Amino acid sequence: MGQGAFTPGSRRGSVASDILLNTPSEAAPDLVLNKEGERKSDALAAFAEGVAAEENGDTERALEAYRRSLALDPGHTDLAVKVALELVRRDQIPEGIDVLKDAAKAAPKAAVPPLCLSQIYAKFLKKPQLAERYAQQALSLEPKNFATYLALFDLYLTTGQQRKATAILERASKVKTDDPEFWLDLADVQARTAMGQRETPNPDDLPPINASLKKALEGIGDHAAQLVKAADLYEMTQQGEEAIPLYQKAIADPNGLGETERTNARDKLARLLLHYDRRDEAIAVLESIMKAAPTRYETYEQLGELYSANGQLEQATAAYQQALLVNSSNPNHYIRIADLQLQQRKAADAVATLQEAQKRFPGIAQITYSLAIAQGQAGQHQEALTMFARALHEAERTDASLLNGRFFFNYGMAAEQGGNLEAAAELLRKSIQMDPTHAAEAYNYLGYMWADRGNHLQEALDLIEHALALDPENGAYLDSLGWCYFKLGNFDAALENLQKAVERLEPPDPVVFDHLGDTYNALNRPSEAIIQWKRAQDLDPADEGFRKKIAEAEGRISRDSAGALPKTTPSPPPSAAQEAAPPAVSTPVPPEPVPDLDDPLDE
Repeated sequence: MGQGAFTPGSRRGSVASDILLNTPSEAAPDLVLNKEGERKSDALAAFAEGVAAEENGDTERALEAYRRSLALDPGHTDLAVKVALELVRRDQIPEGIDVLKDAAKAAPKAAVPPLCLSQIYAKFLKKPQLAERYAQQALSLEPKNFATYLALFDLYLTTGQQRKATAILERASKVKTDDPEFWLDLADVQARTAMGQRETPNPDDLPPINASLKKALEGIGDHAAQLVKAADLYEMTQQGEEAIPLYQKAIADPNGLGETERTNARDKLARLLLHYDRRDEAIAVLESIMKAAPTRYETYEQLGELYSANGQLEQATAAYQQALLVNSSNPNHYIRIADLQLQQRKAADAVATLQEAQKRFPGIAQITYSLAIAQGQAGQHQEALTMFARALHEAERTDASLLNGRFFFNYGMAAEQGGNLEAAAELLRKSIQMDPTHAAEAYNYLGYMWADRGNHLQEALDLIEHALALDPENGAYLDSLGWCYFKLGNFDAALENLQKAVERLEPPDPVVFDHLGDTYNALNRPSEAIIQWKRAQDLDPADEGFRKKIAEAEGRISRDSAGALPKTTPSPPPSAAQEAAPPAVSTPVPPEPVPDLDDPLDE
């Protein structure tokens, strides 16, 4: 339609009116429009011209056509608001106000023009008295339209009139209407006002919110979108238990929500179920999302978290791997998968995962650090030491926060497992120095490392006692203390602490039972030693060392019974300097003699 086709003074007025009237030539007398009809027809034609121009991206022409349409029919309130807001956006505020005032005169019972006038006077002209007058006019015209209350509420808040703001909401709460949208909108304002910047609402603020929600729910029925809105408000105000059944009801309606809205509702439901520790239900909801939206990354993330919290490590790994397929741009995904693989004792898989991550994200210290840990657990000790050194170098350049006490503890463990005891001791001491109040594990590891080898026993005893001072009931540290006393030849103290260790360790550890067996044997109590070694063997049947110790003790008992050895004069227990240390793990390491306390290694 060309612009020249619109001639306001012509009889038929436009091509559009000719089409509508179907009058290619002279019309029959009974079909000729009167003046009012002709004006309406021309207004419609101008409106159609504006729509076409707007669809073609010609906003200037569209605005001009819309204004011509309003000049002919100012009572078209929706169009008047559209044009007025565009004029205000262009900073032509007086023209926008004139359009709305003309609309208000043409449609005196419509609340929208005075409502928009109120907004313009309040927000753009900073004239709150005029804004209030027009808002009150809109309210008187449509007292069941919540937008009129909201306009006054916002105006009063903006001008610091808190009492009036509260009063207008109270007035709204007394309206006689069954419209659920009215009550949902009121509850929304009440909830947002109550929450403010708080995470938890004041209990006194909840009754009016819940009263509005109750009225809304009475009229909602099975309307899924409104059920979700009500559930959102319960969730916002920390009333999740009320929200859960509403989300469930909305989701159960197969046609009530679009796919995006349904997915979002399921997501919120899953989070609430998890919050209330209803993990299995949450997993079921997320699995339904996964089927409906198989490329939605967040679903796999949440499923991974839930499976992991539920101890379902294989499912958690699979979920995170699927998340990685959907979005491989985050290096932390690889680290998380590798951590789960290590928890499942799949160290080789963790190494492969992190090596792939290194290829995709070279130079990231956290990946290199994680790979070093995985290699250590996979028995690749020299590779682990190399990777720790590389991680240290990368972290010094890019992420110094990584170099904390935990880093040096793990590095020290790798050095000990790789056979470099002096480097291990240096790294573990650095770990202790960096965070002494949280260094119990490092104190214990270094102390046990020396005690197990019979080296630096006094230092080892001091270190383990430091660990126990920080964590007195730790069964592993009590085992270390007992074993250190064993190496020092103080078998009574060893027995006392190892018995405590057995009581406190959960799950049971074969190494502790082995230590206890060795102590009973040193105290010439072979029958009790056999009991402990058999417990160790039950927990670790692959270790042939237990079988050998049991056989030797049983042979000794047989010889004693046959009189091979005098029962009244048992051999004295060996000292730490005389007897090789019994193995603490599957690979026995004989102890060195008790060193001179002036040995420079003790310094």
